[in-house]
Amino acid sequence: MLAIAAALIAVRSAAQQELMLYQTSDLWHAHAANPALFPKDKRLFVGGPTIGLDATHSGNIAYNDLLRREDGRAILDLGGAIGKLELENTLRLDQRNERLLLGARLGGWYLSAGWSQRTTATATYPRALAELLWYGNGPYVGQVLDIGPAISTVRWEELSAGLARNIGQNLRLGIRLKYLSGTAMLLSDAERYRIRVYTEPDVYQLSLQTDYAFYSSSLIGAVDTSGFGYDLSFNALRNRLGQNSGIGFDAGLQLQLGERLSLSVSALDLGGRIAWRKNTAYFHSQGTFNYNGVFLPGTDILNGTVDSLDFGAALDSLNDVLNFQKTDAELTTSLPARYYAAVQWQLLKNWRIGAVVHHQRDERRQNTAVGFSGHWTPIPWLTVGAMYSINDRSATNVGLSATVRIGPLQAFALSDNALNAVTPYRSAAVNFRLGAALVF
Repeated sequence: MLAIAAALIAVRSAAQQELMLYQTSDLWHAHAANPALFPKDKRLFVGGPTIGLDATHSGNIAYNDLLRREDGRAILDLGGAIGKLELENTLRLDQRNERLLLGARLGGWYLSAGWSQRTTATATYPRALAELLWYGNGPYVGQVLDIGPAISTVRWEELSAGLARNIGQNLRLGIRLKYLSGTAMLLSDAERYRIRVYTEPDVYQLSLQTDYAFYSSSLIGAVDTSGFGYDLSFNALRNRLGQNSGIGFDAGLQLQLGERLSLSVSALDLGGRIAWRKNTAYFHSQGTFNYNGVFLPGTDILNGTVDSLDFGAALDSLNDVLNFQKTDAELTTSLPARYYAAVQWQLLKNWRIGAVVHHQRDERRQNTAVGFSGHWTPIPWLTVGAMYSINDRSATNVGLSATVRIGPLQAFALSDNALNAVTPYRSAAVNFRLGAALVF
């Protein structure tokens, strides 16, 4: 259930490939992907709040796979989804929501400042965990099920200040320093993530072995497995600005090669770290539990229909065995570094084509994506774009964008996978960003 908790936390907080954003260089918000990018012939920028989401699940699992219709109601039904799961499954969510983004051009200098909220989350879980939750242990008598999930979820506020400078006529360099303040964190201990279930075929004795631990800051206050066996006590997000802090920086350049061709490169979240010292705890469960003649009725537990007093007593004993021990802790988490390289060619006055490469790396995963884009400005106040991209999950991504300019107002909507953005409940991957700015 910890994997599910991490996913829900990330969804509520609201993403980080953003190939289309990087290639829409006439947007002020593209500055977030490269501190050297500034729209041409503009001097002052005020970016309002944006909302974005980049979420994927391995395989081909969508939200609608978890539900079925019965008598006009949506009923939880994991049976169909479990058949699509791999032996190991990964859920990823990334978010970047700008609360405020400011910029000013002073001669050959460019100044910027920003305030944003960000979340990065990964949960890797075995298919056996979903099977046990839905089917119970009855179908797996005589089998050992390893069900421990690996989780990494970090949420933080980010304050930034940037400076860019023209070097000669064709080169612009930019750098941005960022102050990071952690608001919530949930991180599995990589050395302790074993939860093993075995049901003896002869006497139906249930055996549970655990050596599972995780860190939490301002998120989970206690783990109590009494009752239905997965009651988590959630804290309010009480970490204040500066209690768990760190720094990071971005760097970028833009090079103009003649009148039509431009190159750009950026590196983001370099050296990004957050030291968690306040409201941070370590939870550890280690032990062995044996109980004679019991089956875990997984479906009944999830649907709330279990009413066996004996089963309730068994879970009370289970609570004593799991017995997560809580101790104060400190640790440092690192942000995933991101890299971009792009080229754009002004094909005609109203047509622009380009290509972009993105690479993201952290301690637990790496992924690379490549996109090929085209932008068209049919009328002065409208620019539309399209992109075909390939990433580590799919080779069939079609992105779309639209930018509308009404006086100083610049509003946009874009997605690296437009079909999934408009049908998120039927998609295993969703990516979109919406926002607006005042540009003078």
